[in-house]
Amino acid sequence: MNERLKIFLRNYVVFLSLLFFSVYRPASAGQFKYHTVSLGDTLSEISQKYKVRLKDLRRWNNLRSNRIFVGQKLKVSKKKMRNLSRKFHRVVAGDTLSEISQKYKVRLKDLRRWNNLRSNRIFIGQKILIYAPRKNLERSVATKLGLKKTVDFLKLNSSAAIVVDQTTGKVLFEKNADVALPIASLTKLMTALLIVENELNLAKLIKITSREANLERYNYSRLKVGSRFTRAQLLHLALMSSENRAAFALGRTFPGGLDAFVAAMNVKSKILSMWSTKFTEPTGLNSGNVSSARDLAKLVDAASRVPLIVKFSTSKMSKVKVLNKIHRFRNSNLLVRNENWDISVSKTGFIRPSGKCLAMITRVKERPYIIVTLDATKSLDRAKDAKRIFSWLASEKTASTRSFEKGFY
Repeated sequence: MNERLKIFLRNYVVFLSLLFFSVYRPASAGQFKYHTVSLGDTLSEISQKYKVRLKDLRRWNNLRSNRIFVGQKLKVSKKKMRNLSRKFHRVVAGDTLSEISQKYKVRLKDLRRWNNLRSNRIFIGQKILIYAPRKNLERSVATKLGLKKTVDFLKLNSSAAIVVDQTTGKVLFEKNADVALPIASLTKLMTALLIVENELNLAKLIKITSREANLERYNYSRLKVGSRFTRAQLLHLALMSSENRAAFALGRTFPGGLDAFVAAMNVKSKILSMWSTKFTEPTGLNSGNVSSARDLAKLVDAASRVPLIVKFSTSKMSKVKVLNKIHRFRNSNLLVRNENWDISVSKTGFIRPSGKCLAMITRVKERPYIIVTLDATKSLDRAKDAKRIFSWLASEKTASTRSFEKGFY
């Protein structure tokens, strides 16, 4: 009998512990909505009511089964804490909850809600969870220059753009097309062009090193230090998925090293008459990589004449083995995966100084057009701009406004 009682008490303590941590978890209190279980409620009905998956309900509440009880508080959906940064305040002697709310410019009732506090009582050493407003993010260069205010008849969100009939070389539309702006990962088109034109061994294995891992920003990558890939694989990932480590490794292993590669990039840009263009590195992470929409149209045209770049930049998906694990990489341009678009060259780009960028060639009524847009506010705006241009080209209201300088083609 004593043994059974011990087992019962032990299981009861475990149950109470699980219940406590499933309901009272200060670190996540501000991220969820709650539902209090009423008589007759089932977990399945609650999941349908809040349009969430049953397994998510169990995971959020640390439930091992669908059993719930009246009065239980269940986390039912995540709140999106946009424009808020998560931080903690360690309570010291003399702190009050009111002073903490004033210090971080948040409401007192929010502090209590985020930390599951029933009163304003706090104690020394306690960690107080705070969702503080984020500082304003860096504006793009084009926005600082006031280019966002430029009005065009297509009502594009992008600060700069150009549309070219590739067959004739005629410019059909332009908006701030000669302003040199940061171009982010559109840089990788030049990186790829040099690798292919110099006929480097595409089967050669290249190791990802700490130099790739120490790039300056936006550098999350599944290409782990120590992993090896063929030059062709790195070229594919740089063009399709905009892999920064792949692009940097391509430049680093160029004959003569990285400095020689950057010099070759700038020489090639002058050969293509890209007079507003300057490159500082092969990825586009550095805002010193600048070009104009008009110059980029020339680069896209040159890239379209290289079959391997056409193939890799428009590839929808690829499975790659990284350190004995298979990873799936997708194209960074959602339009490539849209069956309504016939795209032959594609590259997207983004860093905060550049905004959302796009360079591609698409066929409209069996005719190829070069489209370059720079500094869209969001990815959705970038896609909407491309769709506006596509619809305009398909409407037969296009009219040539001017042509490229003599000798472009």
